[in-house]
Amino acid sequence: MTETEDGVTRSRKWSFVLAAVLASLGLAVALAHPQTPASGDAARPVAHTEVWYGRWWMWAVGVAVFLVVVIALTNRGGRSKI
Repeated sequence: MTETEDGVTRSRKWSFVLAAVLASLGLAVALAHPQTPASGDAARPVAHTEVWYGRWWMWAVGVAVFLVVVIALTNRGGRSKI
């Protein structure tokens, strides 16, 4: 394992990236899961059928946030050693 200038190994940095990706995926799955209706609401029909992942701008925002997080985590440290 090679250490970077700040004393953190590369594998440890990638473990942070992996944890962030898995947390984002878990959050997306939790938010996409349909909510169970209250006992009195079960007989009422649902008015809309569009879900968040059917909208193109939600995907654009998600990709932008993901790229910002990955770039921020991988570009820490400044100069590269050659």
